[in-house]
Amino acid sequence: MNGRPIFVREDREQGGSGGGYRSNKSGKSKGCQLFVQNLSYDTTWRDLKDHFRQCGDVEHVDVLEYPDGRKKGCGTVRFYQAEDAKEALETLDGVELMGRDLAIKIDHKA
Repeated sequence: MNGRPIFVREDREQGGSGGGYRSNKSGKSKGCQLFVQNLSYDTTWRDLKDHFRQCGDVEHVDVLEYPDGRKKGCGTVRFYQAEDAKEALETLDGVELMGRDLAIKIDHKA
């Protein structure tokens, strides 16, 4: 599109997209998005999603890339429930994934 490649992937799990804070499937609690830094350049969105799934129901994951396709070494993880995001922040911040210690914070720009 406009001289840039577009990559499309199918997400076969339930859930939609949207902002970092939104009502979850049951409408009872708000979701939350985390910003994850210090990712290995080999980390895929699936690796990141699988790692964060241990803390709760993950709505969406994105590994950020430059326009030429090189990875930036950071990404976002959006949870349906804010409590799950809080647990991930408390338990996975500083934990190693693919040889790198993750740095995690709440994504206030979502």
